Amino acid sequence: MSVRHTCSFSPLLVLLLTACAAATSNPSAGNGGSASGGASNGGTTNGGATLGSGGVTTSSGGASAGGTPSAGGTPSAGAPASGGASGGATSSGGVLNAVGGTSGGAGGSSAGAAGISSAGAAGATDATTPVGLHGPLKVVGPQLVDSHDAPVQLKGPSSMWLNWESQKFAEDKQGLGWMRDNWKASIIRAAMGIDTTDTDDYLSAPATAIAQVNTIVQNAIDLGMYVIIDWHENNADKHQADAISFFTQMAQKWGSYPNVIYETFNEPTTQAWSTVLKPYHEAVVAAIRAVDPDNVIILGTRNYSQYVDEAAGDPLTGTNLMYTLHFYSCTHTQALRTRGDAALAKNLPLFVTEWGATNADGGTAKNPMLCLDEAQLWHDWMNTHKISWAAWKFDRCADKTCYFNSTQVIPTTGGWTDDMLSGHTPFVRDRMRE
Repeated sequence: MSVRHTCSFSPLLVLLLTACAAATSNPSAGNGGSASGGASNGGTTNGGATLGSGGVTTSSGGASAGGTPSAGGTPSAGAPASGGASGGATSSGGVLNAVGGTSGGAGGSSAGAAGISSAGAAGATDATTPVGLHGPLKVVGPQLVDSHDAPVQLKGPSSMWLNWESQKFAEDKQGLGWMRDNWKASIIRAAMGIDTTDTDDYLSAPATAIAQVNTIVQNAIDLGMYVIIDWHENNADKHQADAISFFTQMAQKWGSYPNVIYETFNEPTTQAWSTVLKPYHEAVVAAIRAVDPDNVIILGTRNYSQYVDEAAGDPLTGTNLMYTLHFYSCTHTQALRTRGDAALAKNLPLFVTEWGATNADGGTAKNPMLCLDEAQLWHDWMNTHKISWAAWKFDRCADKTCYFNSTQVIPTTGGWTDDMLSGHTPFVRDRMRE
């Protein structure tokens, strides 16, 4: 919501006219509701069906399709960057870009990105925050680098599918700030469910879903953290027009902030890379770039975002593009890291937007084991290559990837003690702090 400041004056106050010259607008993020649910990633349990893990296993024991296990499941804004563009809407529908320039759009006024809250401005300029320290990001060769051209490795939580949260951890700014200060999180991923069995996903309730994403983005901006806006589903190629509309809106609202990263397709399944996935990404990237010329965009790869070597053989043309790799350490081992090595050897930039130290179903009751030694091998590999990551999932449930145990109500505001943590979360926390 924009707030317009107006002035009235009498002839006696005419000398004060200059005080009325400034009108500002501040973006205001709504807070949408979400459905409850103890859904897991990589095997989201809902109404008796488990989704992911290489296909779909029905509650009646139906066949599993797809062969290779899922990489963790599916239907899963501070100040402008250096250059200091001032707040306010641009004419012609453009928004201020991340280096202070203007990207003009056709028709209409811009949607909110140029307005800057005082808290957001402080978050981006405070050198103690991640964005204050690193500034706008860019991709050079296979590496994500900061405004000082130094390699940067971002670490933080991925939300639960926002329409299936049990509590609103991802939307709580106080809790996220506590995680930044105590666990050293530098990024959060907002996993917006698109087409699920629930009535509060994006296709069923877009206003609710967008409000949730906007809340998380604004909180990250205010805290000087980076944020991934994630289109969280398996079949984005079937919803290309919806994705283009959504990401255009996000770019218009948030594209001027260096905090923002776009993730256009969480986990494709068996769709062909060159004939289906690449054209989809090209269309969505073009829509984003028409508004936001330079913020990083992350592109999902085939087979639950595992076949990054395939994408390396036929990458998109463009700047500041990265490619998604997902792993769950009880399922994905050296063979998948070898694919990652092959992609890096071809200068393909990788971002692990989702991982767990569990089975690919997210650590459900069927597969409650943790594979911490293998997870450590993954982290050694990511640290060697300065690969950024977000860990699944910032919620409370019985799955071993849920950060908080399901036997008690956990405060969303932070102050989390060891007895509140569940499954792989102590490992996740310790890796964030490194």
